[in-house]
Order: sequence, then C-alpha cells, then structure tokens
Amino acid sequence: MSPPHQSSPILPETRRGRAGIPLGLLRAAAWPLASFHPETVPAVSRANYRRELVYTFLFSTTLAVVEGGILGVLVKNAFAGVVHDGWLAAVVALLGAAPEAANITSFVWNTLAHGRDKALLINRVQIATLVLVAIVPTVPRSAVGLAVLVVAVVAARVCITGVITLRATLWRANYSRFHRARATGKFSTVSVLVIAGTGFLFGRGMDRWEECFRVFIPVVCVLGLAGTLAYGRIRMRGGRAAAKAERMDGTGALASFKPSAMLELLRSDRHYAKFMASMFILGFGNLMLPVPLVIGLKDRFDQGYLGGIVVISSIPFLVMPWFVPLWAKLLARVHVVRFRSIHSWFFVGAQGVVMLAFVTQSYWMLYFSAVFLGIAYGGGSLAWNLGHLDFAPGPKAAQYMGVHVTLNGVRGVVAPFFAAGMYRTLEQWRPGSGWMVFGASVILCILGALGFVALGRAMGDGVRRVKE
Repeated sequence: MSPPHQSSPILPETRRGRAGIPLGLLRAAAWPLASFHPETVPAVSRANYRRELVYTFLFSTTLAVVEGGILGVLVKNAFAGVVHDGWLAAVVALLGAAPEAANITSFVWNTLAHGRDKALLINRVQIATLVLVAIVPTVPRSAVGLAVLVVAVVAARVCITGVITLRATLWRANYSRFHRARATGKFSTVSVLVIAGTGFLFGRGMDRWEECFRVFIPVVCVLGLAGTLAYGRIRMRGGRAAAKAERMDGTGALASFKPSAMLELLRSDRHYAKFMASMFILGFGNLMLPVPLVIGLKDRFDQGYLGGIVVISSIPFLVMPWFVPLWAKLLARVHVVRFRSIHSWFFVGAQGVVMLAFVTQSYWMLYFSAVFLGIAYGGGSLAWNLGHLDFAPGPKAAQYMGVHVTLNGVRGVVAPFFAAGMYRTLEQWRPGSGWMVFGASVILCILGALGFVALGRAMGDGVRRVKE
C-alpha cells in the first residue's frame, strides 16, 4: 500500500491543486478516504474487498435499526404506557441481551455450514435477516405488537450471529494477517459511521413523528437488500477444497453441536481457556451497562429518542472510526492477549465516567463516557472478530470462534437481566442509588483487564510471537 507521501494511482503527483492549495494539504485531507480504495489491498483480495465494502455500507443501515441500544430507546419511548413498566423494563433488557445471547447459536451455524459453501450460506442468512427486520414496522402499538417485535428482532439477531460466526473463516482465507486486520478495521469503520448516522436520523425522525419507524425501516431494508446483492458475488479462496476437507471429517458437524466439544477445546488449550475466562469477566461488566443506561436516560435524565440514541449509539459510533486504524496497527503487531491487556482499560474508564454521571446527576458527563466507549469499541470490534485466530490452528478457526461467541452468548443472557433487575431494585429501595450497578460493572471490568495482564505475563514471549 502506498503511504500518503508517495505517488499512487489514487493520489496523482501534482504540485498544486486547482485552487492553489499545497499538495501536502490535499493529500492529508484525501488520505482518510483514499485509504479505503480497493487498490490499497493486494490484487488477489481486491474484488472481494470491493464487494464487501459496498455490502457493509448498505447493510449497516439495516443493522442500525436492530442495534440493541437504538432499539431499546425506541421501545422504552414508543411503548411507554402500553404495557406495565416492569414488563417494559424486561423487554428492554431482552432486546439489550439479544445481540449477545444470540451468540449461543454459533455452534448451530457451524454445524449448518459444515462442508458447505460459506459465502453462499452467509448471503442467504443475510436475506433472512432483512425479512425479519421488515416485520418490525408492521407491528401495532399493543402488547401483542411488542411481543411480535421482540420475536422478529431476536430471530434477526440469531441470523446476524450466523453471519458473524462464519465470515471470520472467509476473512482468514481471503486476506493475509496484516491486510486482514486493516480490511476488518475499514469494514468496522464504515459500519459504525453508517450506524451512527442512521441512528441519529432515526432518533430525529422519531422525535418529530412517532410513526416514523414505519417508513424509515422499510427504506433501510431496501438498502440492505442492495448490499446483499453485492455480497452474493464474494468468493472464498480455496473454498471448495476447504468444504471437501470438512465433508471428509465425519465428526466435525456433530462436534460443533456438542457442548462437550467446547469443553474439550478449552481443556486442550489452557491459554485460550484463561483468555476466555478474562473475556467473560470483562464482557459481563460491559454487558451490564446498556440496559440500565437506557432506562436511566429516560427515567433519571428525562431524555427522549434523540437524547438517548446520541449517548447510546451515535457518539460512540462516530468516535470509533478515528481509533480503529490505531487499534488495527497494534493488533497486527502483537498477540491478542497483549492487545486486550492494553485495550480493556478504556472500558474501565468508560464505565467509571458513567458511574460518576449518575452519582452527580450530570447528563453532560455521559458525552465523555460515550467518547471513551467509542475508543474501546474501536478496538473491541477488531479483537472480537479476529482475536481467536491468534490461538486457533487454521482448520479449527470456526471452532475457536464458536467457543468465543457461545460464551459471549451465555453472559449476554444473564448480564442485561441481572443489571436491569439490580437497577430497578436499587431505585425502588432508594431513588438515585442505581449508580451502584455501574460501580459493580467497573469492578468486573478491572478484574477482566487484570486477568489479561496476568495471562500475558504467564505466556511470556508467546504474546510477542504472532502466528499466521
């Protein structure tokens, strides 16, 4: 890839721009966009990269409307008074848990994909996701309508889990380690920017017209469909040989379905088991944040659609792209254990600021916490998708990812409901004491971060040697 100071087909060599602006300034301004150009990846990966970039841009508009925080704000506001407050809080917790809890189905997806064309299966699952999301704008504002919405969204999140679980295999096949981290970072950057922008527009629309979602969501589903058409042309390098090898392994599909296979993998790879333990603790603390934050934004800070979505989604997702490239450079150089031992402390900072915001009843402090979350999410989006590859032998990449997302799903089932119940109990006991939930999440995040530090020391040189 040509660095900014060299000539390239993307930035032709000229002394001055048309307006007389020095070339250095033009290049500095153009480079962030030019770095996404397909010519910045090797020729062998260029076609797939181009198609996935288009898909990511278009399909992320659909993902935005089923993103946990955005949907939680929608339900908390749109269905207030329709059902009992206790049930509404439970639904918000369920929607907050859905993205993570759906990960429990990862082994099912590994089984369905065993010996099959991964790219084709992913494309079909994307289409199923669009169909399910399209149900949301049709529901009435009633208890039954809320139930249908929840079922549709949970099913959509299960489908999204299938895409996440299987695409890591495609990335490993289609990109080298160095370019894999960079390409994934670019996809994450595009996705979060689109989700942030879509969420902001969605919030403004809902504040002005509460039936806006009945028009807005069908529009983004059409855009998502255009994205799936682009993705349908992606091919996996060596895909036929890989599928044939899987079919010859008669135990692989069955093993993917058995929880005992996960336990066996963790027993055989002690370092990965310890890595997963620290991830579980850190992740549990992080997953305790969104649901009480959504509830508190409405009940304690009296924020509507836009005010809630800006803190929960828009600011973090706008901050992420600025830090994804920095995190990508670090992840490309060091083992994921070393990466997490640095990265996790940004989650600690974010949780701490949220706690202080609720203690002092300072809404403006939540903007700072959202910035910290954006920085942390930038690194998390990379390590979440690619980190297991630093442990997994090539043929077992999907199995390692399956263990990772399944354990993520387990904590995703428990943490949001635990946090929501704890928050409501504390607020009923003493109004304003809900901040203790965030204090508990800070402690868990600190323990998780310390676990990565300890594991890095135990592995020694292992965290500095990265295998392809």
